[in-house]
Amino acid sequence: MGTIEDNHTSLLALITTLLTIVTYHFVLQRLTPSTVKPKGAQKSSVVHNLTYRVMGVPIDWDRERLRLFLTAETNLESLSIKSLAREANTDFQTATATLGDAPSHLRNIQSWQIRIPKAPNAQPFGEQQWLVVERDFLGITTLYAPPPDDHKVDVVALSGLGGHAFGSFRERKGTHMWLRDSLPGHLTSEADGKPMARVMIYGYDSAVAQSKSMQNIEDLSTTFHNSLLASAGFSPTRPIILIGHSLGGLIIKQVRDANKLSPLLPAINSHANKSLITMSRSQIVDDQRLFRSIYGVVFFGTPHDGMDISSLIPMVGDGPNRFLIESMNRMNSQILSIQQRDFHRALGSEGDSEVFCFYETVESPTAQKVDGQWKMTGPTTILVTKSSATHCRPWEDGTEHICAIARAHSEMVKFGPHDHEYKNVRERIRSLCRRAVRARSRLQTITAKWAY
Repeated sequence: MGTIEDNHTSLLALITTLLTIVTYHFVLQRLTPSTVKPKGAQKSSVVHNLTYRVMGVPIDWDRERLRLFLTAETNLESLSIKSLAREANTDFQTATATLGDAPSHLRNIQSWQIRIPKAPNAQPFGEQQWLVVERDFLGITTLYAPPPDDHKVDVVALSGLGGHAFGSFRERKGTHMWLRDSLPGHLTSEADGKPMARVMIYGYDSAVAQSKSMQNIEDLSTTFHNSLLASAGFSPTRPIILIGHSLGGLIIKQVRDANKLSPLLPAINSHANKSLITMSRSQIVDDQRLFRSIYGVVFFGTPHDGMDISSLIPMVGDGPNRFLIESMNRMNSQILSIQQRDFHRALGSEGDSEVFCFYETVESPTAQKVDGQWKMTGPTTILVTKSSATHCRPWEDGTEHICAIARAHSEMVKFGPHDHEYKNVRERIRSLCRRAVRARSRLQTITAKWAY
């Protein structure tokens, strides 16, 4: 009897031991992925708030249909469509989409294509449609387009040196992008209070370190000029407002001439021969229409007399973009100074156009190499001084047209929701747009009278 009890006790002890071992290994296995990381593993398996441009969206799709289609094709449940607008002179729409929690491998994927299934009643030999999802945002991207009957003004924004067409205007560590999420609703008509502005951004290659581009300001402005011509639509009653941050402002001023060079600049025409100034003298009809449409220019930290590039030169070394960087040097800004003088002449007299200049009042970190990588962690300085950033005309030298922004250079166009600095910018751009619409309306009335 005792032997049976002893065997029973031993069996229970063995079972208990086995259960303990199994439980231990099960728990350890569950804990290992989150508590034991292999050497060199990333701290997080997701990347937060990646923004994509989605091109080629069919004209009859709305945001929800696009979201459902993309979610089904990609299995990305955190996808949200932030904007959807028709591109000018095309039969498709462009969207901006944000991934709240994107798999980390998407960080290195800049673009991909998704086939759109043909409709049942589509022609069998019709062109195959594709969505292009990408992150570069090169060229024109329409963030908002009002209904045709409400469309009265166009706004186009250009980012600066080393910037990104979308990311440069997005709040730091957030998703709010004021040109998309705030400004369209604030640019309203005086007559009915409806949004009246088509808002666009323009992207171009402006990388500093390891750049493969040898474009100069003239090349960049030529490409922008062509994109603007394609998007303007040539409506004589719809003015254009251009917004330029840093280098973007110089590109605006350098919008190319398609006809002749400035007779005042024989010594430097080979370096700066195509500008908004000479476009005003062009005999090409498209150039004349575009030039007359531009009513206002808003500059943010634009180095009209150059900027501090001392920390950028080591970054570019002898790279192909060195000439572009050196052309912005504040120590050798003769070309920029002469360009600025003729830029004012080309814009006409008081009432024909308006120029606003915003300048930074907070020092910016400079570039320095850390562990083999360039980072903006060097000694701080004012990159673009007030005197260089504020080149308005004599009748625009007051606080209405020359305004300080208490931010560093790259931060001065990053606004969050309810940002007090944005409120100052918003009011000036809204007033500018309304005055532009009134001016074009008066011109249309005068033209109509002369026609009879």
